[in-house]
Amino acid sequence: MRQKRQRRLPLAGAVLWLVLWLLPSVVHAQEIPQPVQEEIRRRGMTVEEARREAERLGIDLSNPEQAARRARELGIPESQIQAMLRAVQQEQAPQLPRILTPGVYPVSFQDTLALDTLQALVDSLRLRRDSLRQRKAQAPSDSLPYFGYDVFENVPDAFKPNQLGPVDDQYLVGPGDELRLMVWGATEFAYDLTVDREGRIFVPSVGQFTVAGKRLDVLREELKRWLARSYAGLLEDPPTVFMDLTVARLQPVYIYALGEVKQPGGYVIASQSTVFQALYAVGGPKLSGSLRDVRVVRGGRVLARVDLYDYLLRGEGREDVRLQNNDQLFVPPRGKTVAIRGQVRRPAIYELKENEGLRELIQFAAGLKPEAFTRYVRIERIIPFEQRQDPSVVREVITVPLDGVLDGSRQVPLYDGDRVEVLSVLDVSRNGVYISGAVVHPGLYEITMQVRTIRDLIERAGGVTSDVYEGRVQLVRFKQNPAERPPSVPVTVGDPDDLALLEKMVTLDLSRILLGDPEHNLALQPGDRIRVYSELDINVPRTVTIEGKVRKPGSYALRDSMTVYDLLFLGGGLFDEEFRKEVYLERADLIRKAEHGTEEIIIPFNLAEALRNEGAGRALLQPGDRIRIYPVDVQEIREKFVTISGAVKNPGQYRWQENMTLEDLILRAGGFTEDALLDWAEVTRLPKGADPEQFEQLAVRIEVPMAEDIDDVEAVSFALDDTARALRGARTFRLQHRDRVYIRSNPAFRPQQTVTVAGEVWYPGTYTILRENETLADVLQRAGGVRPTGYLKGARLIRGGLPVVIDMERALRRDPRHNVILLPGDEIRVPPRPGTVVVRGNVRRPGLVKYVPGRRVGYYLERAGGLDEDSKVILVTQADGGTYPVYLGLKGWFQRDPVVDEGAIIEVVRKPPEEKRQVTFDIGKTLTDIASIAASTLTIIALARRL
Repeated sequence: MRQKRQRRLPLAGAVLWLVLWLLPSVVHAQEIPQPVQEEIRRRGMTVEEARREAERLGIDLSNPEQAARRARELGIPESQIQAMLRAVQQEQAPQLPRILTPGVYPVSFQDTLALDTLQALVDSLRLRRDSLRQRKAQAPSDSLPYFGYDVFENVPDAFKPNQLGPVDDQYLVGPGDELRLMVWGATEFAYDLTVDREGRIFVPSVGQFTVAGKRLDVLREELKRWLARSYAGLLEDPPTVFMDLTVARLQPVYIYALGEVKQPGGYVIASQSTVFQALYAVGGPKLSGSLRDVRVVRGGRVLARVDLYDYLLRGEGREDVRLQNNDQLFVPPRGKTVAIRGQVRRPAIYELKENEGLRELIQFAAGLKPEAFTRYVRIERIIPFEQRQDPSVVREVITVPLDGVLDGSRQVPLYDGDRVEVLSVLDVSRNGVYISGAVVHPGLYEITMQVRTIRDLIERAGGVTSDVYEGRVQLVRFKQNPAERPPSVPVTVGDPDDLALLEKMVTLDLSRILLGDPEHNLALQPGDRIRVYSELDINVPRTVTIEGKVRKPGSYALRDSMTVYDLLFLGGGLFDEEFRKEVYLERADLIRKAEHGTEEIIIPFNLAEALRNEGAGRALLQPGDRIRIYPVDVQEIREKFVTISGAVKNPGQYRWQENMTLEDLILRAGGFTEDALLDWAEVTRLPKGADPEQFEQLAVRIEVPMAEDIDDVEAVSFALDDTARALRGARTFRLQHRDRVYIRSNPAFRPQQTVTVAGEVWYPGTYTILRENETLADVLQRAGGVRPTGYLKGARLIRGGLPVVIDMERALRRDPRHNVILLPGDEIRVPPRPGTVVVRGNVRRPGLVKYVPGRRVGYYLERAGGLDEDSKVILVTQADGGTYPVYLGLKGWFQRDPVVDEGAIIEVVRKPPEEKRQVTFDIGKTLTDIASIAASTLTIIALARRL
């Protein structure tokens, strides 16, 4: 009983105990000790009940003293309160807290809180502590906040999704929602109607109505018109019956929060929840998550991308969407992040999209303050990877004029990690000087007692960088004659053109400046701009290159005293014994530009010697040198091959390798096919040592015995032991480049071949051809013969898609003229008796005519209404497929009138229309032709008489 009493605690005391013990750990971002966690579990408290009870009792969770006062008012013993306060003070000291046990402070026992929600409170406090840690770790040195993330820290309960109404008129009704229908006036009733899975509601005494997928305002009007069929007073003018429809309870929606959110996982939210509301439920994005590209994934595709800056900056939610069941709320990592500080209204760290730059950043920061200097801003930048020329220089400070930026006429892009500073007019007074270039901290500095000369300014800027060029420093200074320039000109960093006439340039020596030479270490004047140059500014980067058979080919910076051996080492792989087997060690080439620079010379050297740092390996490299390494196969024919064809699974051309055997090639070709003849293989090879003047012999034929004891070519089995013996026989024969191998097929091998029998037979199906010369009658007999319902005269043998004209009845009687030999793929079709004859073509009533045994063509034409005009010929296709013409006599009689089979087709062909020829008679041309012929005739007669 005592043990049970120790697990209970009055509710107010439990809340106070929780506040006093957890507050120091949260404030100092310390880990809650394990004994304290165990003690909390023994108390059996929950987060929600503790919070509500603390608010009801007036306990401030962030103020232990106020909590103690409130505890006194609730009647908690003073000894217990003081002991807890002392424990809190000890917690705030730099030591581990001591553990309170249930028996230390006697209390009364009233309410209890659930253990699981107490653990939820502990987890919530841990999450807040971790968030503070993460924000502190990611915050820059000047503690600029990340814009927008603090919105999700404390979410008022009133703005969390609620499963109870009311909802707006744009709400889409769905399955599971509970609607409240109220009707009053001449008829009064009220129903709570649940939308079923099919999206319908059932109104008693009226019927079913589909509501799912409709907006609430549209649904009210449609439901009113539907109910007016039963209650006409709804649509009367004035109405005598009134109706209202509201949402009484919402169906919860199941979503998944994924990506960079504080608490990823599955959540249940109200069905009217939007993306912004759902982010409250999941605790919002982490600092590493994006606020500009929150994605709603539905059905495997991105449905919407929500920019939370629309809410945070403008209070708009145009892109927000309502979530549905199984939607995925995905927060990707934060995109381009840029900080802005100085004279802006809201300095912070902002996330920019790819097309956003300086203008948008200033807008996000709520614009410039009145004291902002509007000529230019300063940007501290981490040089992007693709723009870095020297790996040792990764940061730079640049100044950008603001002319045209604020009005949008000029775009200034920003990069990830940029830090923008908007200067004050006080920072650019007449007492300022600016230094840039190869110093550690370039920027704007004030002339003071400690910063009077150029050397003082360089030391104040952190000194020069390692790549500084000591031969030159540039000083740009306003002209000293007051008549030549305005009396008040601010310091300018961007070298504007409008001030060029007011300035002069002075060239100084950096080495003499650092020595304090007064001729170069000049005293500073307000408005001075100093540029310290680096080696990259003066000299073109010097590189050397290695290419070819190395692991890391490319260009490398040329260092002092760098040798060929050093560059070979940087190329990688050449000092690995296995990799070196693929490298041609006899020669490598050093390619160097000639003195005049327009041509290149090749200097060959022994690579193996250079890798030992001997010979050419010790030679010093010059700018632009290139070393080329060759693969080992450069000394050989690179593409050596052999070819295999015939009875193998993958015939073709394969790469030849040293000591390659016939067995190797057969295995690479996938092995033998089922019909392979395994006794020997044929290899053809180019002849060697032949007389060049003799071209008769193009190749040499070699028979390679494989399994000599397999001499039964009639066998069709393909045993594994036979294959193994054949491969062993091929193991000893070595192939040469360009050999061609042919594996013969076994002529006795025959795969099983089939024919198909369908229709009115007793056993239709696919039958294997058992022997050569198997006939049609043999297969029909194996199929059980023709059923009584089968029509044998109409049976067909189909071969290659075409019918074979035979008499099936004679074929079954084994008439050799019709009992054909079947081939693989043949199909036999036996149809049922049709009982009709088809008459079509040039007749008066084409169609089917009932078959009458023994009747001839004329009978069926007469039943079809007789011949139409201009009939030319009649074609009779009998049931066996034979087609015969029947011609008409001069008086329309048949020259022959055959008996028609059942199922035959009679087709009457119409005469084609005759083409009318137009004959024209030219009387003049005719007379001329006659006269010409007569004259020719008389001439011939006269010549004949003379002769």
